[in-house]
Amino acid sequence: MSVTRMPKPLMKLAVAGAALMVLAGCVSRAQIDVPKVTPVEAQAYQHKVFYSDVYYSQPQGNLFSGAAQQAMQPLGNIKLSRICSPAMTHFDQLLREQLPASSRITHDARASDYRLQVEIQAHENRGPVYLDYLIAQNLTKNLLTFGVANEDFDIIADFDVQYRLYDKNEQLMFSKDYAVQDSVPHQAGNFDFGDRIFLPAQNMMKKYLLLTMNDFFVNASRPSPGLAALLSDS
Repeated sequence: MSVTRMPKPLMKLAVAGAALMVLAGCVSRAQIDVPKVTPVEAQAYQHKVFYSDVYYSQPQGNLFSGAAQQAMQPLGNIKLSRICSPAMTHFDQLLREQLPASSRITHDARASDYRLQVEIQAHENRGPVYLDYLIAQNLTKNLLTFGVANEDFDIIADFDVQYRLYDKNEQLMFSKDYAVQDSVPHQAGNFDFGDRIFLPAQNMMKKYLLLTMNDFFVNASRPSPGLAALLSDS
């Protein structure tokens, strides 16, 4: 019984096509889980009014390293990247998740019991969280697949955030600083349009603001050693 063999040119084409399908196959998108934080039910926060005062800084736009850091500016004065804008411009929503249901948030500093001052400092002019395009890796894949391969990125978080909690008399009650550094691989497919390509990075920004702020309020709600000693003597 004779077996019909595929001509060599067609076989090479089939192998090339299979390789093309593998390289341009399923997209391996980063999975960034936004945590559900537990409100800090401290007595000191019950029925209190909070005001958030958020500032931001990043290096000046420069093709070379060593660009000077811009001065801190109120968040409302700055045009943010599409990655960081959702979390940072809705900062009060993230703050709301940290506090007891009986507390509330105001946009009038004079009406507040507490002022939360936040300073976010990015180490890159692309923002505190950004997509880093992997040029060498993508160039090779695009040459092999005629430009139809999925594109590889690293989602990078690289920023410092400082929290300062003041009472209505502008006395500093508690402060804590955080250095955030993380990197997660991410692929974007040919049909990732609009904000879909940015969603995992947006979630990373939200994740670290939630986690650092929650840790801050947990620590801020604990009595200081001096206050604890005073209470134990009374």
